[in-house]
Amino acid sequence: MGEARQRGSRADRIAQAQLRAQVEATQRAGPPASPKEAREIDARCELLFEGITTPSSINEQVLQFSRALSTASPIYLDCAPEAWSRQSCCEMNVSRYVEEHGGRMICGYRIWYNEPLYIEGERHAVWTDGNEVRDVSFVDTGETRTLFVPDDKSFDGAPLKVRFAFSEPDRAVLAGWEAMMKMVPIQRMSSQDAWNRMPTYEQWLAGSRMPNLVTIWQWGNEG
Repeated sequence: MGEARQRGSRADRIAQAQLRAQVEATQRAGPPASPKEAREIDARCELLFEGITTPSSINEQVLQFSRALSTASPIYLDCAPEAWSRQSCCEMNVSRYVEEHGGRMICGYRIWYNEPLYIEGERHAVWTDGNEVRDVSFVDTGETRTLFVPDDKSFDGAPLKVRFAFSEPDRAVLAGWEAMMKMVPIQRMSSQDAWNRMPTYEQWLAGSRMPNLVTIWQWGNEG
């Protein structure tokens, strides 16, 4: 038992060190030197992000990434939204569900994966009564089952998105992409605006669609 714990603790430290190195590389990376370089970075990242989905299994890559996010184990959850649940409003969805049913909020990350190239954690909140864990939010892509790793932080106490590429060249590209995205103005709605404007699950089932984020800047075509 002690030996297994030691191996797990060492694995946790390795995973955290790798993710920390990715974050530090992102912080050091400067913006692309030209529109041409930006397009090259964007094209590679499209391949990394393409087809990102719920992991089909908790393999070593998924486990490694989860350990970097939390000491808790990842769990599969079926999406069980209410008709009133709003798109991309998980924290408010859980808060309302707690008001109606009791229980409490658990925060953590939904895990999205493009095996074997890339993985990311998206900040998320679910509901629990101490026995059952329920995801009362839906995924705008239509996925009905997700992988969730809980942590002990508040919703705003951790980054909204954590990205990781498994090869060194792709980590460098991802760092460049993150630096590039810092230059892109993102229009974010307030929590109340999001609640008022985002489609409910009932509306989404009826065909209503709305992007989660709106970028208002693009690279030019020159270069």
